[in-house]
Amino acid sequence: MSILNNFMSLIRKINHRSEISYDFSFNSDKSKRNILIFVENINATYYLSFHYVLQLLHQKDELNFFVISSPTITKYLEQDNQNPEELISNILTKIQPHIVIFSRYGLPFGKIFQQKCQEKKIPTIYHIDDDLLNIPLSLGKGIQKQHGSQEVIHQREYLLKNVDLIYASTPYLGKTLANRFPQQKVYYGIYAPYLDFLISKTQLDSKFQETDTLTIGYMGSKGHQEDLKMITPAIAQILADYPHIKFETFGTIAMPDELKSFGERIISHKVNVNYEQFLQTLYNLRWNIGLAPLQNTEFNNCKAPTKFIEYTSCEIPTIASNVGVYNQFTDEQQIILAESDDWYSKLRLLIKNPDLRKSLLTNAKARCSQEFSMEVLEKQIMTVIKNVNLMIN
Repeated sequence: MSILNNFMSLIRKINHRSEISYDFSFNSDKSKRNILIFVENINATYYLSFHYVLQLLHQKDELNFFVISSPTITKYLEQDNQNPEELISNILTKIQPHIVIFSRYGLPFGKIFQQKCQEKKIPTIYHIDDDLLNIPLSLGKGIQKQHGSQEVIHQREYLLKNVDLIYASTPYLGKTLANRFPQQKVYYGIYAPYLDFLISKTQLDSKFQETDTLTIGYMGSKGHQEDLKMITPAIAQILADYPHIKFETFGTIAMPDELKSFGERIISHKVNVNYEQFLQTLYNLRWNIGLAPLQNTEFNNCKAPTKFIEYTSCEIPTIASNVGVYNQFTDEQQIILAESDDWYSKLRLLIKNPDLRKSLLTNAKARCSQEFSMEVLEKQIMTVIKNVNLMIN
């Protein structure tokens, strides 16, 4: 009797095993090609790199996409007591993907997932938007723990070595990875797209008129604390010299202690998890000037000009560090570039010149709408998919 009970218990457990679901799926019967994407998290990288362009391609019946994040994988492994080989086999059997993309993926079990794809002869791509194998200590203990552990680096390095194609977010990062993995094929393109169409906008002419108040802002994560610290003395001097000016932050970045003496003239705004809400909130802050300081390091040189593109989409003219990430844009026409010792003078320049702020924004919008459009990203995604198919076939 106990043997029968044990057997029936096992059957019930199998029958009640959670059905695989996705963080996002763009699926129709019209397209016969399926793309499976494993992402580290449903975060800005996912939205900027894939989400909106997947929607566009799905509407055109080009491809079907299925998106599964690390937390979702972890949930299934824990609640159903499945081993990773069984889980990935079930996912691959259900979706029948023609290509698998790993976006910043490492844990859990990235190595096993790649091996299962190889067994089934499914082409794989690794998408990456930072030098994730070299996380600097300056990003803080939290990011070091999440991204700098030997376990996650080992998994990511294995994937980068063994996928069929590496898809990097910038030329600098692409060349860095090509040197590190000379046996690999590396493709790089634009990042991030210009998504101003997501924002509900109103008339903002008043931003470029002489007023009694003016707001300078910095948008960023806690990993950029050292970048903001680099220009904090200049911000403090501006606040001291111009009593009508406010300074605000938006994101997980902490307000520097050196600025807290300015009381109500400094404000920190919490970040929105949803990317569309994030952009809308940034726009609604109505900043007159956006700051994009960036230390000149190898890690930072791999980055994309995302902050400039997001500021521009939110109608905010930008002052940025004069480094490779930003000096691809024309100084004093599309952007203001600042050396480490002249942030104060560049801030004064924009404070005193609303016409310059307006012309910067006009030119920046024209550049971004042409070079970083959704159409460009759509062609880029299709080129990546075509390239890996050609390599396999």
